[in-house]
Amino acid sequence: MTNTNDRLVVVDVGASGGLQSCWDPYHDRIRPVLFEPNREEAIKLRDGLAGIPGALVVEMGLASRTGQHTLHIGRGWGCTSLHEADPVALENYGIKPQYDEIARISVECRRYDSLFASGLVPAPDAIKIDVEGYEYEVLLGFGGLLENCLGLMVESWVYPVYRGTRLLGEIVAYLQQFGLVLRRYAPIDAFDGDLVVGDAFFSLPRAVAARLDPVRRAKFELMSAAWGLPTG
Repeated sequence: MTNTNDRLVVVDVGASGGLQSCWDPYHDRIRPVLFEPNREEAIKLRDGLAGIPGALVVEMGLASRTGQHTLHIGRGWGCTSLHEADPVALENYGIKPQYDEIARISVECRRYDSLFASGLVPAPDAIKIDVEGYEYEVLLGFGGLLENCLGLMVESWVYPVYRGTRLLGEIVAYLQQFGLVLRRYAPIDAFDGDLVVGDAFFSLPRAVAARLDPVRRAKFELMSAAWGLPTG
């Protein structure tokens, strides 16, 4: 059994539906930290993680600014965001009705670095963010903790379908400041064949990872294997 301190801390922001299946073979080597503002869903997540030591479900959203934020509930599953959908950008796509706003609710959001400073969450090793166009703001909320992050999986937009969304190029430029580079991009086919959005995978360059201490190097290799990052 892996020592808790040696476990890869996997922070999952936008965890509705549960921990990614790519981590299933590694439950004995990871510590998941999932964010889910919906209480009923959070209870389900806790039940699913009950067998993993140190697993944590936090019932709030993440943002760059602490406080109450308006969540725009879309008709379709996965079409809910802290940004409003742009009907003009969606005009020519069959998925457009799924983005129709059916409700608005207020959710509490915090910066991740403030939660860490309060001792409520651990420092992240690997971060997954899927928050429908609000990814950049969530990244800002990690602050300087990104300096010691090994890698991220960030849903990233090539074209915006939400008002105010920061695009893939801006996320690449922001993470470059922390020595993190784009390693893989997996398009999501939801827009009638157009390349609108995909999962962008970032990590330390392999040459940098090779100089990490043994514990962090093992974490890096575990993350790379789970996310299918290039090994050459």
